Amino acid sequence: MASISVPVDGRVQFSFADAAVANASLGRMPWDGIEQVGPDRYVMRGSWPTPAPTPTRFSSSMAAQQAPDERPKSAASALWPNLPSG
Repeated sequence: MASISVPVDGRVQFSFADAAVANASLGRMPWDGIEQVGPDRYVMRGSWPTPAPTPTRFSSSMAAQQAPDERPKSAASALWPNLPSG
C-alpha cells in the first residue's frame, strides 16, 4: 500500500455555521473574512498558523522529580536547618 504525505493546515478551522454566527454577532455578512479550505472547513482570511510552543529550559514537573526529598527530621530542624544533630 502506498503511503501519502499530506501537509497539515495549522490554522484554526471553523464550520460555516460557527463562522456565520460569529460574523453575524459582529454585524458583518456571514461569509466576510473567511475562506474555505475543505468541506465545511473555513479559516479566517489572511490568518497564519501559530507555531508550536518551544520548550523552555525550566520545567516545574522535571524540577519536582529531580528535587531531593528533604524533610525535617524533627521540629527543631524545621526551624533551624543548620542545627547540629548531636
